[in-house]
Formats: sequence, C-alpha cells, structure tokens
Amino acid sequence: MIIDSHLHLPGLKRGGNFVDSKKILLKDLKRNRIDYAILIPDNVTGSEIGDLDTILELTKNDKQLFLMGTLNILKDTKSILNRLDSLFECQRIVGIKIFPGHDPIYPTDVRLIPVYELCIKYNLPIVIHTGWNSQNPGVAKYNDPKYIIRIAKKFPRLKIVISHYFWPKVEYCYDLTKSFQNIHFDTSGLADDEVIRETGLKKIEKVLTDTTVERPDNILFGTDYAMCDIKKHVDFINTLKLTRRQKGRIFYRNSIKLFKLTLE
Repeated sequence: MIIDSHLHLPGLKRGGNFVDSKKILLKDLKRNRIDYAILIPDNVTGSEIGDLDTILELTKNDKQLFLMGTLNILKDTKSILNRLDSLFECQRIVGIKIFPGHDPIYPTDVRLIPVYELCIKYNLPIVIHTGWNSQNPGVAKYNDPKYIIRIAKKFPRLKIVISHYFWPKVEYCYDLTKSFQNIHFDTSGLADDEVIRETGLKKIEKVLTDTTVERPDNILFGTDYAMCDIKKHVDFINTLKLTRRQKGRIFYRNSIKLFKLTLE
C-alpha cells in the first residue's frame, strides 16, 4: 500500500474545470499505484489548484482522497477557525497546512496560536511548508526550522509535520529538529530534479535514511504532485537501503497513525 500524504490538484487547463483536474489526479494515482492520498487546497480563493471550498465539494463522496484544511492568517481568521473546527468535528479534514514562505509569515506568529490549539484539540497535525520556493530562495527565511522548534517546545502536544525538509538545507533541518518527538517529516518534493540539484542526492538519501532509522515513526511519504512527479518519489524511496518494513512505515503506516485515517 502507498499513501501520498502531500499532494495538490493539477492546475486548471485552459477551458477546463476542477472535475477534469480531479480525473487527471485519479488517473495518475492509479497509474502509480497510490492507494490513498491527502489533498491540500490552496489558501487563496480562486486558486487554479482549488481553494478549501472547491476541494471540499470535489471530494465529499470520495473514499480515496482525504483533505487537509488551509487558511490565510493575513486575513480575518475567526470565521475560518470556526469552520475548521467544524470540519475537524465531522472528520472532513485530517490536519491543517500553513504556508510560511508562500505567505510572509513566521510559524511563531501569534495569530497562529489558535490554529495550533485547534490541532491539539483534535490530536491532528499542523503541516508546515519549508524550504526554498523555486527561483526565490529568500522566502525560506520565513520557515526556518529554528522557528518551528520554538513552536514544538511551546506546544509539546502539537503534532508538527515539516514538509520538504527545508531544502536545500536538509541536514541542518534534521539535525536541529530530530530530538523533538512531536516533529515529523514528509518527503514531498525531495525527488524533484531542482531539489536534488540544489541539495545534493547523497545528502537527501542520508537524511531520509537517518530519519527512518532514528525516528521510524516520524517520516511520511509525500510527493507535492502535481508540481512534482509521483513515480520519481516512489522510485526514490524504493532505492534507499532500507528494509521492506521500514519502507512500509514511510509509504503508509505512519500516515495512517498520524492522520488517523480510516481506510475503506
């Protein structure tokens, strides 16, 4: 079994619609033997990859696709916090994703405290974008793991997922955060050509192997599709010198436990 714990809809084609985008996604999941996936909406209304309302409607009867909540704290958050609370309550979302770097915010922003408290209430994770944005490395100042460990210390019951290992500084990211039991990591984007070029293949292989050996319950498979290729990520994990059981933890066991997924 494989669960992709971090992906998005393909961007809208000219003249297309989100139903078509979902069909493309499901076709790619089937082709790459992905059994379940956690779909992440954009936190911008009208996005070409779908905002929260769009993805909620698109996935309401789908047992293969789980959904993550998103929000933009630069705008009014009281109503969206109430909405996310309700979505947690009725099990329509399995976590919340924030986008420091895409948004000019730090994980330590006090406006995020109610979001963290909401995740703690339901014992579900906050997922944090980290690392460079393509052709704009400077935005990584917003999502440096040095801020994430402050949150991990302040909220020891908060389950945190670091996406992308703060590439290209993957070793720095892991060394700084590995002692925190409430910090998890996903592999999304790490098999992308640009990420490998800027980071170094050996560094990525070492960090993923070290995480699997030292923190076997805290690493999750993700791809960042459709921005990145699913097959490259599956193949990359399969090339690591790990046991079948270790790969099983990465591919699905850890995601089921962390996101409390009910599979049908």
